[in-house]
Amino acid sequence: MSSTYDQVLYPSLAFSETHPDNLAALATLHGLTPPTGPCRVLEVGCGDASNLIPMALADPASHFVGFDLATRPIEAGQAVVHALGLSNIELHTLDILEFPPSFGNFDYIIAHGFCTWVPAFVLEKFFAVCQSHLSPHGVIFASYNTHPQAHAREASRQIMHAQPPGPEASRVTDGKHFLSTIRRFVTDPLWQATLDSEIKRLGARPDSVTFHDELGGAYNCFYVADFVALAARHGFQYLAEGLLRPALRPNVPPETIAELRALSQGDEVTFQQYLDFVTYRGFRRTLLCRSNLPIQRNAINENLLKLRVASPLYRVSQNPSGSETFRNGGGPGQMESNNPFLSAVLHRLETVWPRSLPLAELLPDPSAIAETPTFDQLISLAVNNLLFLRHTDPPVASPTKTNPTANPLARLQAASGTLFTTMLHTQVRFEDDFSPKLIALLDGTRPASALAPLLNGTTPTLIATALQSFYRVGLMIA
Repeated sequence: MSSTYDQVLYPSLAFSETHPDNLAALATLHGLTPPTGPCRVLEVGCGDASNLIPMALADPASHFVGFDLATRPIEAGQAVVHALGLSNIELHTLDILEFPPSFGNFDYIIAHGFCTWVPAFVLEKFFAVCQSHLSPHGVIFASYNTHPQAHAREASRQIMHAQPPGPEASRVTDGKHFLSTIRRFVTDPLWQATLDSEIKRLGARPDSVTFHDELGGAYNCFYVADFVALAARHGFQYLAEGLLRPALRPNVPPETIAELRALSQGDEVTFQQYLDFVTYRGFRRTLLCRSNLPIQRNAINENLLKLRVASPLYRVSQNPSGSETFRNGGGPGQMESNNPFLSAVLHRLETVWPRSLPLAELLPDPSAIAETPTFDQLISLAVNNLLFLRHTDPPVASPTKTNPTANPLARLQAASGTLFTTMLHTQVRFEDDFSPKLIALLDGTRPASALAPLLNGTTPTLIATALQSFYRVGLMIA
């Protein structure tokens, strides 16, 4: 069995939006009762399982299955699984057309970067697999390129495919050069702007991605209404998007949302399609569930109370006006609060980050959340990645742990690179020489006081500062 993904490896990462806990949280927000606790997860087209392996590491009670048509990525993933000693994950080189019924049912099925890059008959098979193997309350995550923006991508792709014959090894470089050459001769301002945007987009991507995405064979883009209609033929309905902002607060003015809602006459998929027309969307991360499940789109506030919340915000100042300023400890962003209830919630969450607390336990009167500004402020924080919604906590450690322990995958990654996968299913990069060396030593056998002598020229203060950073980004395990 061969694949172009054996010839040129595709970059693979952990995608937090695909994590079962995120899918469960979004399903709960929309009134469903998704599987929680030990679950079964399938990833279609998993590559080297960089997305699936951290899930298996963090949740030993659940079972994870990944498959891909390409052999080399699967073998690389199997090597990591073996090195970590994981027994709750299996990776297969497999054609989806030969998907075996013996794999059983799954609570979550993930297809990230799959649907656009397979022929139509393979996509039909994907939905048939989901129809046969998704549990009754399960959730599908499917990402795909969308119109209207995908029209521009298709145009630049076709130009690159029309490049003069040349060596296979330089197809990407030659294709981008040919696209730029065509652009030089264009005189229409609209077409100039379109090609300029495409040239800029391609210039920011790794050549290995362009090799597959632009120069590969199958390439199917969708209007969201057509994709949902395809899913509906197999017994599924549109649930939401995998990211909170497009799911709860589309990035358009409120009056635009109100008008589009009126135009769509209460139909959610029609509203989503109109929204794509307005925002020029080119990519979706769509969640689907079985068509017989009752979705509650107007009870987000009440359903929010069923979840746990975590926040990397920490207070930096008490202002003369009485408000408080909080800064994001995990990246850019800060906020100011003059709501004493919200400030109290953030104070509590600051003490436990990266762990979470049940939201219902944090509010003085949970039953009144819909009638207070607190709910809207919490949602605003969540869509800006300053508050995270969870069903359960990952096994992250607090700084009080006696012998600091980095997660085994991060320790394995320390030997070969600067990008590390956290227990929050995110990536963090350390460009210095010191951090990877320290991470490699954090195997739980040593107290923090014993680390400095093992790293020449390192002080206990530097060690303590680095450990605090590791704890905050979720690299450390309990």
